[in-house]
Amino acid sequence: MRPPLRRGPGARPWRRPPLLTPTPTPQQSQLQAHRLANLQVVQQARQLYAQRLKEAQARYPNSAGFQEHHLVPLYLGGAKSGATYRLPTAYHKAITQAFRERWAYGQERPAPDKLQLLLVQVYSQHPIPQLIGLQP
Repeated sequence: MRPPLRRGPGARPWRRPPLLTPTPTPQQSQLQAHRLANLQVVQQARQLYAQRLKEAQARYPNSAGFQEHHLVPLYLGGAKSGATYRLPTAYHKAITQAFRERWAYGQERPAPDKLQLLLVQVYSQHPIPQLIGLQP
């Protein structure tokens, strides 16, 4: 039940007192922990991207400009109209080389579960900058 509003000169309406630091629910605590973990993963991926880009530029010094990279490479069964990302040419060469080391050209296309594992392996070591909030 609300107390009656005071009337008269200088009277202010009744307001609820502010909540003292409420204890978060277990779900709120869990959500906060997930957000913190996700932020840490993104920060680590950004650092890894910067490191891998530097390595690629040192390995391929004459590779200037940018190239479109298919998220699922065509030779592994990716669609020609599939998702692509604009990458520095040297970094694109490094990613292509990483895929070739794990699945050489000329082999049969991998099974879907094998393809998924392959994508996770390569992209965990060579993050796509746009997917971690960076512009190449």
